This record gives sequence, structure tokens and C-alpha cells, in this order.
Amino acid sequence: MTSHEVDILRDCDVAQFYKYTSGRWLWNEQYHLSRRYVEFDLPGLLHVSAQAIGASSCVKVEKLPEGNFSKVFLITMDDDRELIAKLPNPNAGQPHFMTASEAATMDYVRNVLGIPAPQVYGWSSSTDNPVKAEYILMERSGGVELGKIWHDMPWDQRLEVVRTLAGYEKAFASANFPMYGSLYYAKDLPNPDLNQFLDSINSTDKEEAFVVGPTTNRSFFDQGRDSVEVNRGPWPSLNEFVHSRAARELACIDKLLSYPGQQGFFGGPNQYRPTRALKVGVLRDYLKVATQILPNDISLSKPTLWHSDLHVENIFVDPSKPTRILNIIDWQAVNVSPLFLQARHPSLIDFEGPIPEGFAPITLPDDFDAMSEEGQHQSKNLRAAQSLYKLYEILMLQRCPEIAHALRFRDTLPGQITGLASSIFSDGEPILQGMLIRLQDEWTTCINPAIPCPLSFTPDNRTQQQHLERSWSRGVELMHEVLTEIGAYQGWDGWVNHTNYPIYKERLAQGRENFLNRYAKTEEERSQWIQAWPFKDTTHPPSYL
Repeated sequence: MTSHEVDILRDCDVAQFYKYTSGRWLWNEQYHLSRRYVEFDLPGLLHVSAQAIGASSCVKVEKLPEGNFSKVFLITMDDDRELIAKLPNPNAGQPHFMTASEAATMDYVRNVLGIPAPQVYGWSSSTDNPVKAEYILMERSGGVELGKIWHDMPWDQRLEVVRTLAGYEKAFASANFPMYGSLYYAKDLPNPDLNQFLDSINSTDKEEAFVVGPTTNRSFFDQGRDSVEVNRGPWPSLNEFVHSRAARELACIDKLLSYPGQQGFFGGPNQYRPTRALKVGVLRDYLKVATQILPNDISLSKPTLWHSDLHVENIFVDPSKPTRILNIIDWQAVNVSPLFLQARHPSLIDFEGPIPEGFAPITLPDDFDAMSEEGQHQSKNLRAAQSLYKLYEILMLQRCPEIAHALRFRDTLPGQITGLASSIFSDGEPILQGMLIRLQDEWTTCINPAIPCPLSFTPDNRTQQQHLERSWSRGVELMHEVLTEIGAYQGWDGWVNHTNYPIYKERLAQGRENFLNRYAKTEEERSQWIQAWPFKDTTHPPSYL
């Protein structure tokens, strides 16, 4: 150990490096923290970091703000060079596979597709190493986070960034993969079959060749799904892929005790109550039509790699020329799935407000001149956001029509059914059942009149579904009401930053009391609402976190 490294160990609080320190949770905090706790050997990390880039020693290590799934450290060498060390948390996914796939994926997109991902200096998907933990060592992204300048950039510069991203996504859609799953080096999978190898790679070292292996898609691991034994691929056919997703949801419904990530406030007096029977029944009905509702155009279902989180914090640009993208980060869990399930607008052009249909010119409201100055400002911002959103679609039509068609298919009834069926363990069964009823009604025009519809919903089924959907929707309204009062967002898991912890703790307590006063008409109802209150500690580690 060098004298610099001795100084680092003396001056830093190593225990804080192991812990999640970027915020707190208002309920189930100890469980959340345990899922984000990683012990490792700091001297070992400093040693492999210096060795990876040929430096003599490390002189500084800084823990950077954490994401949800990894610890990230900035390590500085004695010659002022820097690198990023990334260590996955226990909640990131399957040990070995998540790290091995992330390293291979960054190599592939950088050196095969020509997309600016960080250069990987070294990595290990095992804990049998000097660090005693899985890690990836990569270059520190130069430039500036796009998020720091995006809102100050003029329209033409924003459009140029979107054009560049559209080019990257065309490269994603143009690449060929033999299966659905995730990308690896052959050496990291046990005896991969020849049909798992990428035909486009001619490696002199077979072990370094790219292959498709088990998926790292978070939908196979989040909210307790990682604890259930299911088929995680790779899958050679689209039918096997979509059937495995439904089988995964059925297995989780069977094995796990709670339904995580619900959109509504359920289980109170006369409120919607999720049941295993309905979830299973809806998924079995879906499986009757799962194959028939897949897109006929095979280009929409081709195995496609896709970065699904292109928001402004994951993109680094040249500050002197902000339209020049220097690096895109966060490739963890990027996977190979059907194009029609992968394609989406880049997150940086998402916005709050209505999405215009078609490609007609987007205009200001008719009453724009009568609006206040603030109202006019908001209207102009909305028009700009809508225009950028639609211009992305035009770019896709021009450059890569299959992506544009995939985006359209997602909005069709078959596309919506296929998408929603993959999350029924969590929620949405009354909505999916309603979609399946509609599919039965529109079968001859939506699918194929020559194929008999295998669905047979009765009038009683339809009446019951309408009742359940109304009840479910009321629960969603209640959830929105509570979250709005607290100042939180849909899907909130109780996380707050350290400064806001006491503020939100008080808001949550007051919001609970206000809710009970509004809706509990009797002591019995009050007890039932308290039991149903979703924002509270559980008596056992929640399987869904």
C-alpha cells in the first residue's frame, strides 16, 4: 500500500462508503438501506484502479451521489488521471450477470455501434478478487451533464441533440442479434450454444466474442421477482419470450404474498381488493391470444438493444459545443428485447401535457392573446415541447421507419395488451381484462376474421369487469389525492433527501390524519383505512422492494 493510499484510509470514513447515503425513506427504511449496502475492500479497489490504467497510486477517492442500484466513486491518481468505479447494490439484479452484461454492452455499443459509451478499463463480475465485490472501472465522462444546460439551450440546439440520439437509436435498430436476452462475452456464460453468438462479430478469441444470454431486464427482478425461479432466457423466438413474461407473473402471483407497486389506494372499506384469482384468470385469458396479437411485421419484433433511460443526467456534452454528445452513461440492465417493446421516445423530450395526434402544425391556443403573461409563457413552452416530441417521430419515419411503426404499434390495442400483461403481478388486472373484452368485440377487424376468437366473455363477466374497473379507478384517484396533498409523485416509495426528511415525515402524518377524517365514517372504517394505508412500515421485510 502506498503512502497516498494510507492517507486515504486514514482520512475517509470507510463505513460510509458501504452505506446508502444520498437520502432516506419514510417507511421500511432499514430494508431499503440493506438492499443498498455493499461491503468491499477499499485498499483492493484502489490497487485495481491504479493497475487498470497503469498509474503508480491513487491519491483521492470521492463517493459520488448514488443512484438506486449502484455505488459510484471518483478515483484520482497521482498523475491527476481519474476514473469511475461502479459497484452494484444487492437490489441491482442477479450477481455476476448484471455486471458481466453491463461491461460487455458498453464495449459493444462503443466499439461496434460507435455510440459514445464510457471506455471500460477493468471489471469483475465475481467477489473473488482484491475488491471482494463486483465492480466496473470506467473512464470519467468529460464535458458537462446535459441537464445543467438543456433548459437554457436554444430550440435549434435541442433539435440537433435529438437528431443525434435518433441516429444512435437507428444504430440500435439496425444491429442484428440472434435471440432475446442480454449481451455478454462468451467467456462469462457456461458453454453458450453457437446460435447465441452474434454473427456480425469475427473474434479471433472465441471467449471474447459477444453472445446473447439471460436477460438483465429489471422486469424480471424488481419488486421481489428476483426471488422467484423463472425462465430468464435467452429466448430464440418471440412466442417463447412473451409466454415467459406471462409465466413469470403467474409464478410471482403464486409464490409471493403481496402485490407491489400498486397504482391505487386499495383494500379500504368498499374499495377495490386485488385477488389472486382475478390476476391468474386474466393472465390465462391473455395467454389464449398472446400469439395472435403479436405484430405481423417481423421487423417490429426483431431482437433489439435499446437504452431506455436517455434523460438529461445520463448524457454528457461538450460545453463549448453542447450539440456534441461526448458520453452516454447508465448501461446497467440494458437488454435485447423485441423492438415494439423497446422503442420509446428519449426521456429528455418527455413532458407534462397532451400529446398531439398526427403531424399537423402545433399552434398556440385560440385564446392566447387573452392569456396572462405567465399563461402565454406556459403555452409557448408546451408548444415547444410538443413540437420536439413530434419532430422526433418525423425523424424516425425518415431515418428508421421500423422504429416509428414500433412506436405506433405500442399504442394499438394488441400493443397495449402485450405491454400491460407483463406487470399483472403488481397491478392492472381490471384494466387488462377490459382490454381483452374489447379485443373480443373487435377481433374480426383487429386480428383476423378467419381465426376464431378464443375469448368468450359473458354479459355477467362484462358487468363484473366494469364494476371492478370503476372501483380500481376510484382507488387510483384516492392515491393521487393523497400524493398531491403530501407533495409526492405516482410510484413514490417514501424516498426523500436528508433535508426534506422531517418536512415529509410531518406531511405524511398530517396527510394520513386528514385522509382518515375525510373518509372514515365510523371507528370500524377508520380501522380498515388504517390497515389499508400503504405508506407504513411492514412487520416483515417486504418481498417487493
